Amino acid sequence: MHFVSKKEMTVNQAETFSIFISYSTKDADNLHPILNLLSTIQGVRVFFAERSILPGSVISQTIIENIKNTDIFLVFFSESAAQSSYVQQEIGAAKANNKIIIPILLDSTKPTGMLEGINYLNISDPEKQHTEMQRLYSFISANIQKKKQDRAIATLGLLALGYLLFKGE
Repeated sequence: MHFVSKKEMTVNQAETFSIFISYSTKDADNLHPILNLLSTIQGVRVFFAERSILPGSVISQTIIENIKNTDIFLVFFSESAAQSSYVQQEIGAAKANNKIIIPILLDSTKPTGMLEGINYLNISDPEKQHTEMQRLYSFISANIQKKKQDRAIATLGLLALGYLLFKGE
């Protein structure tokens, strides 16, 4: 899996589909199954602070820039995440930037506050894990296709506009 740096996110954001991972550092070791799943999706770049923020970077600025440029914001929700001011601030930034937010439950703690009413995935229940991971994979894959189609339509529109301008001379 390739974890994206700030520079790579800026350079490649138009070419790829980006996912921001919000989590409590206390839960970092529990995220590997999802990170492994995401690594199987071609064209996906993952911002995972622990691996993506370069030494010497201004952490808050890097996080905000990556939230602004992300396609999907995944928040791994747990008791630790609910108590983390960083996770709460990241959720606020994602909401302020109208991002698709997907809460993923790591334990029995239910989303509250800014996440209340948002449909979540529950991977804390071993019986639901496989189905929930498939739902996430399918959702991300569908959004990648939509982004590609939107980009193709925009390109065709620019070509048509160029043709009309050229033809009008």
